[in-house]
Amino acid sequence: MANGVFLITGGTGGIGSTLARQLVDRGDSVILFARRPEPLEALADELGPCALAVSGDARIPDDLSRAVARGIETFGRLDGLAHCVGSIRLKPLHLTTPEEFTETIEVNLTTAFLASRAVLEVLRTQNSGSIVLVSAVAATQGLNNHETVAAAKAGIEGLVRSAAITYSLQGIRFNAVAPALIETPLTAALIKSAPARAFSVAMHPLGRLGQPIDVAQVIAFLLGPQSAWVTGQVWGVDGGLGAGVAPLRAVPAAQ
Repeated sequence: MANGVFLITGGTGGIGSTLARQLVDRGDSVILFARRPEPLEALADELGPCALAVSGDARIPDDLSRAVARGIETFGRLDGLAHCVGSIRLKPLHLTTPEEFTETIEVNLTTAFLASRAVLEVLRTQNSGSIVLVSAVAATQGLNNHETVAAAKAGIEGLVRSAAITYSLQGIRFNAVAPALIETPLTAALIKSAPARAFSVAMHPLGRLGQPIDVAQVIAFLLGPQSAWVTGQVWGVDGGLGAGVAPLRAVPAAQ
């Protein structure tokens, strides 16, 4: 029997897919949820019988409920959620349209609410479970042109703290991770040029960009029994950026 069964929304993204491999490697089973069926099925095939692929849109409650139901049909239970759905929109407030703001809130915050709600239907009946959401360092560290995404991610942190208290008597834990810049397909455009990459590296006190494994390992810990006395927390996985921007270091000149 597997150690645990976890729904991973955004399961084919850089962090989600890395987390899925981590969990399966330690003996867990995963329900992979994402919009595009082809990469979803390919990842499930790679991971084997401990992985189930369910395509759908995290903005649609019925799609999420279907993923939960299929996971229980396949594995017999559900032990938690890692919500790895999100977007990045870097624009100053005055250039951001109301439609762009609404979309950013919907993709980042509303989906976190909907996914949590979908798994709570099951977790509340068994009085146990762990939910991990993904915030960002920008929720608490002021960063240039991050107004919209910072607002969405700050909402996630508020949701985590309140829900951790609400569901504590039912043994359900809520936590979040707050990464800085992680090298994934989602962030590729931000660091495409050598100067942009060098500038981004220089901002982080530890002097490098984050990798998906950096975040996945912390999420895996928060989902598992080793973190059984941890709830209502936001774990910075940010190379030190949450503590402050790095001291000035040389940035290589563009070639």
